Amino acid sequence: MQVKLDIDKCIGSGSCEMLAPEVFQVGQDGLAELLDASPGSEMESKCRAAEESCPTQAIQIEA
Repeated sequence: MQVKLDIDKCIGSGSCEMLAPEVFQVGQDGLAELLDASPGSEMESKCRAAEESCPTQAIQIEA
């Protein structure tokens, strides 16, 4: 699984970090940071939830 984050779309809602803190973190600038672009399959449900919850569709998950 590959996780992509379009930082230009991020508004810092923090939902990604709340749902998948192993993969996303809100940085000092208030925007999301990708901690792991290739998390294991056990993280798929959390990453998909983060993708769906992102208000600006800044997250994309590729299988």
